[in-house]
Amino acid sequence: MQAEVWAVLTALCWAVGSLLEKSGIRIGGFTPVMGTVVRTFFSLIILSAISFPFWKEIRQAGPKPILLIAVGGGLLAGGLGLLCLYSALRGGQMSIVMTIAFCLTPVIGAILGVLVLGEKLAPMQAVGIVLCIAGAAMSVLFRSPQPG
Repeated sequence: MQAEVWAVLTALCWAVGSLLEKSGIRIGGFTPVMGTVVRTFFSLIILSAISFPFWKEIRQAGPKPILLIAVGGGLLAGGLGLLCLYSALRGGQMSIVMTIAFCLTPVIGAILGVLVLGEKLAPMQAVGIVLCIAGAAMSVLFRSPQPG
């Protein structure tokens, strides 16, 4: 499957998942940290079962890639990132929180790709980055009043 299709499916999963998570946090009265724990617990169960045939990759990989994934995905994206997302979802409008979080993520990722990985941006990619920033700013500046 093409990378772009997977990316669209990712966005769909994250958007619908975030809607359900915001509702669960609100209805259950969860703190952001407990919402993150519940999410992570169930993710671990499901992914452990799905990944079982591939566990030998851990032994073959060595410690460096495991550490990079653990810090990047486990600590930053999975732990702290989710905690920040749940804190934002708990107190903010989903339309604003999701727009800021998911418009600025690719912008920061593209900038890091250029600065750290030496990737090159096409001029239209740079325009897209500017439009993402403008879209996130517009969602904040022109927001509708939050329901009581």
